[in-house]
Amino acid sequence: MKKGNRYRNPLKTPMLARIVFWCVTAGVIGAAFGIVRNRHVKKGDEIHAAEKAVVKLDQEIEMWELRVAGMMDRGEMSRRLTWFDSDLGDIKASKVLEVAPADEVPALPRVASR
Repeated sequence: MKKGNRYRNPLKTPMLARIVFWCVTAGVIGAAFGIVRNRHVKKGDEIHAAEKAVVKLDQEIEMWELRVAGMMDRGEMSRRLTWFDSDLGDIKASKVLEVAPADEVPALPRVASR
């Protein structure tokens, strides 16, 4: 009896090296895809959080603008004064004295105006 290789189609070293090479290549490509995808999702979450912060700040700015506009409105001020039962009264426009300074600064708002 012959004591040689009993298998008809044995795997030789070059074929085994090719199989290992293709498996490692597929694994590296899969790992790279996973890493890139995770980075993409993480960056998307950061962008979403930043957008939510911007929307929140926009809402806060709008709220403050509405408060300032409400405070500057004479009607609103008189309503609040009557609501608090304040001793302060309305100021008539005819009683307001406008003083024009010699050197007016255009960047500053005028104190008394009609």
